[in-house]
Amino acid sequence: MKLLKNRIVSLALAFVFCIGASLLPANKTVLAAGNANDYIVRVGMYADTTTDSRLFSALTQSSKGFEIGYSSGDRFIPLLPLSYKDIIILPNVNANIDENGTLTAGEGNIGAYSTILGNYSSYSKAMTKAKSLGGFVAVVDGGFQVRINPRNDAGKHPNGATAMPTENGITVTDTKGNVILVWADEKRNFALQGKQGASVSFPMLHRSGAVNTYDYMGFFEYSVQDGKLFMVNCLGLEDYTKCVMANEIGTNVSKETRKAFSVLARTVPLGKKHKKSGFDVCSHSACCQVYKGLHQMSDENNAIVDSTKGQYCAYDGSAISVLYHNSNGGASCSSVAAWGGEEVPYLTTVFLDEEGESDLWERSFTKEEFHKYLTVRDTFKPLTGDALSMQIVEKDPYGSDYITVLSVSDNYGNVVELRTSEDIRYYCGFKSANFNLSYTADITVLTADGMETKTVSGVMTAEGYKEFNGFNDEYITADGKVIAPDKVTVKGKGVGHGVGFSAIGSEQLAKDGYNYKYIIGFFFNGTKLLNIK
Repeated sequence: MKLLKNRIVSLALAFVFCIGASLLPANKTVLAAGNANDYIVRVGMYADTTTDSRLFSALTQSSKGFEIGYSSGDRFIPLLPLSYKDIIILPNVNANIDENGTLTAGEGNIGAYSTILGNYSSYSKAMTKAKSLGGFVAVVDGGFQVRINPRNDAGKHPNGATAMPTENGITVTDTKGNVILVWADEKRNFALQGKQGASVSFPMLHRSGAVNTYDYMGFFEYSVQDGKLFMVNCLGLEDYTKCVMANEIGTNVSKETRKAFSVLARTVPLGKKHKKSGFDVCSHSACCQVYKGLHQMSDENNAIVDSTKGQYCAYDGSAISVLYHNSNGGASCSSVAAWGGEEVPYLTTVFLDEEGESDLWERSFTKEEFHKYLTVRDTFKPLTGDALSMQIVEKDPYGSDYITVLSVSDNYGNVVELRTSEDIRYYCGFKSANFNLSYTADITVLTADGMETKTVSGVMTAEGYKEFNGFNDEYITADGKVIAPDKVTVKGKGVGHGVGFSAIGSEQLAKDGYNYKYIIGFFFNGTKLLNIK
C-alpha cells in the first residue's frame, strides 16, 4: 500500500460520539418500517449555546409563507396557514422590536401579558373577531382566544380578562412587533413548516460568534425551557444524510469513501445520543456532525447517498457509535486508549501497513519555548520550575502508537500526569497523541574539515553512551564537559483522536480497490451493514 500524498480531504475533524459509556450501545435501536426517508431525525438546533439565539429566535423566513401547527414528535399536524414570509418567534416574554426589526429583551412593544377578549371554537371565527378589534389569536388548550397587545389601548375593553404568560408560551410576531399569534397550548408542542414544501431559513449563531443564514427542509418543533426557546428540526433520514454529506465530506474524495461515509452519517442519529434532551443528534461537529441544512448540497453527493439508501452500520443488531477523524498515522487508536472505560469491540486498533498514512507533523521547542508553551495551559500550572520535561510512560495496549500516559515534570520534582490519549492531545495542543519525543543538544566537535556544530540526542560519558530523556538530564562527557539538551522535538503522525473511521485511510483502501462495505468493516471490526427495511 502506497502513501497518500497531497490528497485534499475536506472531512471535518470531528469526533462524533464522545466518551465513556456513550460509546456502549445501551439499547437496540428500533427502526421504522417502510421507506428509509420515513424515519424522522430530530436535530437539536442551538443545542450547545446559552446565548440569546435561544432566548429569541432570529428572523425566520420562508418564500411561500408558513403553516402553523403542532408536532407529534415525528409528524407535523397542520392547524392554520400564515401568509407572512418573515416572522420572529420568541418565548412569552417582554421584548422590543425597533424600526430595523432588531429584537431585544426587556420592556417594549411586545408584552408577555395580554387581554383576553373572547373564546372561540374555530380559528376562522377568532381571526375575524381579532381583525375587527385590532387584536390577534391565541391557540390555547381546547380552542382559540382573541387577545389584544398591551401596547394597544386595552383600557377600551374593561371586561377583558388578563392573560398571564404560560411557562412554555410562544409568541409569533412580524418584523415590526405586531403580534400574529400566541401559542399557549400546554398539551401540544408548537411547530411550523414552509408552505408547499418550501424551505425555512434563519440565522445560526456559532461558537465562534459568526452568524450565518442557512435554508432547512422538514418542519420545526419549538418549546420553552428555562425561559429560552428550544428548537428541533425534524426531517427524513435520507434528507438529513444528504445535508451532512454536503458539509462534512464534500466532493474531493473517492466515491467509495463517500459511500462509506454516507452509511456512517446515516448511522449517527440512529444511536440517539441526545435522547434524554428530546432530540437524536445536534448540529455541531464537536459533538455530532456538521448540519447546515441545504448549504453546499450537490446532486453528485445526493446520488452517492441514494446509492446506499437505508443502509446503516450495526454491531449485534444495534446502530454503532460512529467516530471518525482525518488520519491516524497507519494504526487507529482504540477507544480504551482514547477515553478509557470498557472495551468497545468494534473500536479497537486496526493496522493499515508498515508505511501507514502520510499525515506527518513536527514541532520543535527550545527549553524556554517549551516552558512557555506548556505553562500558559492551566493543566500545567502546578509546575513551577524553570525546566519542564515530558516523558512518554505508556502507549495504547492494543498496539497503536497513541500515548495513553504522559508525564510532565519540572526541576523541583513536581509532576503532572495525563492519562488517555484524548486528554494528552487536548491539553498538550498537539494534532494527535501519536508522537515521539527527542531531546537534543548542539555541540561543537573537531572534524577533518575543522570545528563543526552537530545536533546529538545523547553523549558518551565515562559510564558509556547516555540518551537525553529530558531537559533535566546533564551528563559529563569523557573529556569532562557538562552537556545538557537545549531543544525538544515532537514528531507525530495523524490528525484527530484516531478512533474509528479515517478519511485518509479510507482513501488509501479505495485506491487499492476496496469497496465501501469492506472499508467500513475494516475500521469497525465485527460490524454489519443492515437496511432500515
